Amino acid sequence: MLNKRRLTQIEVSLTPKQAVLLWLRQDFQGKTSKEYSRWLIERPVTAAPRIRVARQVRGAIQTAMKGQDSVRTWQAARQANMEADFLILLVFWTNSVVDDRCHTGWLRIGLFFQRLANPRLLDEDGSHDLEADLREAAAELFSIQAAVERIQATYFAGERILAKDVRESLDIPIMLLRCFLAGLNKELGKDVHPELVIDSVEFRSVVDDKALKKLRYIRDLAKSQMFQHFGRREAARALLRPYILGSQ
Repeated sequence: MLNKRRLTQIEVSLTPKQAVLLWLRQDFQGKTSKEYSRWLIERPVTAAPRIRVARQVRGAIQTAMKGQDSVRTWQAARQANMEADFLILLVFWTNSVVDDRCHTGWLRIGLFFQRLANPRLLDEDGSHDLEADLREAAAELFSIQAAVERIQATYFAGERILAKDVRESLDIPIMLLRCFLAGLNKELGKDVHPELVIDSVEFRSVVDDKALKKLRYIRDLAKSQMFQHFGRREAARALLRPYILGSQ
């Protein structure tokens, strides 16, 4: 009983970010996507993070602003709930986008090695720029990894936000690529194609640019859904409009 009371006291003193980090550490980290889904199904609806964290944050605001104007308290609680909801959605959208891009990355890597092993495929499609294709595939995967690291550092105090299976689906192809590219870089550096070297300032600049765009895309997806949930539909549409129109 004492521990439960102490836990309640901790929960009602949490900031939105602290409440989300507590959810990450207690419930999300270390589980695969299926394990977390199963964990949620076995619990009441109130255990869902967007519901539970909202309750914790609202309680913290009400405790901190006890005796103050009710309108100000409501506004503060709403703002805090919006912040917490955005962070939770950012976790889910990051996992969704990374999972999708990794499947695409595996297909591109598989196609590359298939073409490499079968010279006739090169003759059929007229493509002789295998290094450039691999470079593009590597830039995509490395930029996803960089985007995730930036999101974790910027919004989650460096805490891991990928489900176990999603993290592995990103780490494994990147590990394979790095091993393969280590040898390829030496050959490209000796050859007449130094512009294709993966470990170069120019390539890292490409990865950084792609990572920033991916970070903004994932952030805007999460923020748009949060705005939609809180009734700010025009703000939600405005965030996604550039992607729909192709200007991002």
